[in-house]
Amino acid sequence: MNDISRYLSQIIPADALDSGKIAFINGPRQVGKTTLAQQIKSKKYPNSHYFNFDDDEFKKIWIQSPKDIFKNYDKKSLLIFDEIHKDRKWKNKIKGLYDIYKNDYGIIITGSARLDYYRKSGDSLQGRYLPYQLHPISLGEESYIKPPPQKDWEENAKVKYDYEDLLNLGGFPEPLLTMSQEKALRWKRLYRERMIHEDLRDLHQVRDIQQVDSLALLLQDRAGSQLSYESLRQDLSVSFETVQRWIASLEALFYCYRIKPYSKNIKNSIKKEPKLYLYDWALAPKGEARLENMVASHLLKSCDAWTQSAMGEYELFYVRDKQKREVDFFITENKKAYALIEVKSSDSKPSEALKYYQQQLKPKFCFQIVENESLEKKPSLANPNLRIMSVKKFLSALV
Repeated sequence: MNDISRYLSQIIPADALDSGKIAFINGPRQVGKTTLAQQIKSKKYPNSHYFNFDDDEFKKIWIQSPKDIFKNYDKKSLLIFDEIHKDRKWKNKIKGLYDIYKNDYGIIITGSARLDYYRKSGDSLQGRYLPYQLHPISLGEESYIKPPPQKDWEENAKVKYDYEDLLNLGGFPEPLLTMSQEKALRWKRLYRERMIHEDLRDLHQVRDIQQVDSLALLLQDRAGSQLSYESLRQDLSVSFETVQRWIASLEALFYCYRIKPYSKNIKNSIKKEPKLYLYDWALAPKGEARLENMVASHLLKSCDAWTQSAMGEYELFYVRDKQKREVDFFITENKKAYALIEVKSSDSKPSEALKYYQQQLKPKFCFQIVENESLEKKPSLANPNLRIMSVKKFLSALV
């Protein structure tokens, strides 16, 4: 893991630190946030020091006199604070420290729960930070953020990791780099236990931890499906509101995420039912559900990276109407149609829904992606802007 230079390693020092901003890095547990922060080198802050809120010695200093942390290190040092959101007063403390020392020290804050969740109350840090989300490793990940394709989708395409390993082991560094299915299964079981029993306890006062663990398992079989809160409510024998609250908590811990339907300019579109996916796509059922989840995670990662690095505003949706015409993914670029993507493991005939929405939305790019490279097709005269592309080639062009 120490040899891997992640895609945010260049943008954070150039974009946040060198402009005197706090860098917030959040993302799933064990996705590589701490390693990334410790690898970051900045011309402005050549020396770095790491502090973890779970360390008792640091916690005592942080609680009693956080200014001592800054006083004990040379100016022009980079100070990395991990998991300090577990302190209820962290926002006020960081705001005060930043206002005093912003010209002397660089600050990175990392956390395995969404830091925006903890910014909802208390003193605002507005204008003092830039947020970044670290996603799992992707097929074509480089040490920089690849820009969004504009003319040729393959202009930045390059495969960096093995496709089969990534699909079956997931994109978290430890299980992926072990290249062992057995070790990966053990890691995933322990990961879920720690997230539910440790991180959830810190985030929310949830009484029935075992029920949330059961929900996490049930969501694995629903990856890529429209989310039915009623079905989950019945399975768990709890209220509708409880299911919603628990899923929001699992989202805040980066276990899962929801993709909303796109409704603008779509006649009879559905507007409320999101689709659910897992950050660890290897937990999804084998076959098309897992493939679709891996594609979703690559697309979400790219949209987040492009938006957070000020390359534009990119949003990820899916498309479905009341006639049940559906396309898996739709990306907007600054509110305009950018890419329409349908995932089919082996069908090289363009879906009717994809052709329909291509005419309705007129995106810059339109793809049906398949696993078998021999099924690739160039655009036809009948559909000149629709391309059948292998999933490996498609994903390798993304961040």
